[in-house]
Amino acid sequence: MATVLSNPSLSARSTPLQRALRPSPRLSHWIAAALLGLLAVLLVTSVRQESQTFDESTHLYAGFEYWKHGDFGVNPEHPPLAKMLAALPVLTMGKEPPPLPYPYFKMSDFIGGSRFLYSGDADALLLRGRMMMALFSLVLAWLVYSAAGEIFGPLAGLIALGLFVFEPALLSNSALVTTDLPVTCCFFATFYAFYRFLKLPTWRRLALCAIAAGLAVSVKHSGALLVPILVLLGLADYIVHHFPTRFLPDVDEEEEPVHLNLPQMAGAVAVLCLFAWGSLWAVYGFRYAARPGQLAMIPTLAQYAAGLTPLKHWEITFFAQHHLFPEAYLYGWTDIMARTTDQPAMVFGHILPKGVWYFFPGVFLIKSTLTLIILLLLAPFAGVFGRRREFLFFTIPVAFFMTISIASMLNLGVRHILPIYPFCIVLAAAAAAVLAVRSIAGCAAIGALLVFMAVSSLHAYPDYLAYSNEVFGGPANTWRIVSDANDDWGQGLKWTKSYVDQHPDPNCWFDYFDPLVDPAYYGIPCKPLPSSFGYLFSGYERQSLPTLPTAISGTLYISAVDAGGLEWGPGSLNPYSSIAARQPDAEIGNVILVYHGTFDISQLAGMVDAKNASMLFKQKRIAEALPLAERAVQLAPSNAFVNAELGRILIAAGRTEQGQQANANALRLARSDHPEFQKDLIAVLDGSFKGNVNYVL
Repeated sequence: MATVLSNPSLSARSTPLQRALRPSPRLSHWIAAALLGLLAVLLVTSVRQESQTFDESTHLYAGFEYWKHGDFGVNPEHPPLAKMLAALPVLTMGKEPPPLPYPYFKMSDFIGGSRFLYSGDADALLLRGRMMMALFSLVLAWLVYSAAGEIFGPLAGLIALGLFVFEPALLSNSALVTTDLPVTCCFFATFYAFYRFLKLPTWRRLALCAIAAGLAVSVKHSGALLVPILVLLGLADYIVHHFPTRFLPDVDEEEEPVHLNLPQMAGAVAVLCLFAWGSLWAVYGFRYAARPGQLAMIPTLAQYAAGLTPLKHWEITFFAQHHLFPEAYLYGWTDIMARTTDQPAMVFGHILPKGVWYFFPGVFLIKSTLTLIILLLLAPFAGVFGRRREFLFFTIPVAFFMTISIASMLNLGVRHILPIYPFCIVLAAAAAAVLAVRSIAGCAAIGALLVFMAVSSLHAYPDYLAYSNEVFGGPANTWRIVSDANDDWGQGLKWTKSYVDQHPDPNCWFDYFDPLVDPAYYGIPCKPLPSSFGYLFSGYERQSLPTLPTAISGTLYISAVDAGGLEWGPGSLNPYSSIAARQPDAEIGNVILVYHGTFDISQLAGMVDAKNASMLFKQKRIAEALPLAERAVQLAPSNAFVNAELGRILIAAGRTEQGQQANANALRLARSDHPEFQKDLIAVLDGSFKGNVNYVL
């Protein structure tokens, strides 16, 4: 066991099984090349079948604007490097959208991104950008293979690469125009390079580590977490090698390890941090201002940071006043710190009104293959943690990143914890390699686990985003237990087009969750129904929604994210809940649910009327708003928002007593129907709300 862990070359005392499972370097490289080729095929063929996911148009548009105009005020929520690389192959294809009448930068980014993508050949633009992102995945796969092979032996390297190629959490995000896989790649590269530097401290190895760190902080804000992790690793490596402990004994170290003293360690970490800081400035063109020339950000950074806690506000203000970081980068940190934990999430089939500590551990268990989870559980028993340095380098980054993710309470997709996966895969592969060479039975068990993983992964092809493992019901059940980027992120329009062509129905309706993407672009002729995002978006865009009948017949297509109720809310708060309670007649790509029949949508129709009445109210067209609000209450009498909208319109129309009665009824309904999801509305109605009422009503 110790030989496999500490020395890639087997000794003369190796068993026949160990020798049989030791591939030659040439064979290892051929197998690795075949696996990398398979990875490339899986990535290309899967994303070619997927429509745009939610963030991709904005990221591609932002990269285009960075190159064309140096405007880092577009999508400043993330550093620019990955988006610039994605946009490189579309610079000659993209068409800049006309000036947008939306001063708020986020609204301008979303709408500008959609117009940029769909004013041209959206499929061609997306595919080019996606293929650039796929390069990060191929590089990361090679790094995982190299790291596992160098540290734990050639068999572990091949197993690690196999685990990578078939892990859906990675496959689902590897070729999307997002920042998640790029930061995962650069994050792992930094710590692998730092590990190699500590083993043999040379300027060349330190330079490679510095370059990786510079790339990591330049693709996503979470890349900055490598700074405290580097400090922790440096301190831990120094402490355990200068103050021996019985808990971390070294195992069969054939060569005397190199250990830096504390000043040397501090100096190396300082060099890495300074180079990363300089790299970040270089990516922004060494310019502080987010936008070029006389263009200004709306709101200003001071206005955007005004709602932060005093300490966070002081930090952003201090960095801005002293120009320690580019302005656009500070916008991104402000956006992260301003995000409230009171945003809904879904895990284990429950919609949560706010962040919970177990969300990220939960989605890791749901979205990871059983093979990876089982091998990680076996790692301590396989002796994988038998050496100090390896123990530190494959546990501290995972523990720190996961701790920060849990503490943030920002319950988002598994993509936000992707950086832990390469470390987990290497540990799992090391455990598998040790167990495989112990006995014939162990070899057979590991082989069975790897085959099971491949079958499970290929079963989910091509929609890896909707993957969940067999314990949680598999991909067909994913929408019932998690939501958003963990399942339905908008990728199902092409599959829906194929289904519609094979099952034509002139009376079809479609609730597609992304209001900025028109399904008609893909040739889907169905009449639109408002999604949760479309419903919210209409209020920001000040556009009315089409009036709906109280019942519809024919074929109904519903995005899984809306059927699950993530943004609408649970139970009766979701106007599609009664329909989604039925067993779907079909599931398209596990993300679009198909129903046939006649459907009562009176609650949805009432909510649409109330939203349109709200638009008229804000335009001071009270006489037109009142009949709509009254009709809305007739259609959806138990909806608190609908009643509250009628109340304020009645008061504006001079019918104060009736308005107060409607508000009292709305408050009663809000307090009795999932009040944890209607806190803002309750605060508006009882007079305790401190913000802008128009954001709630």
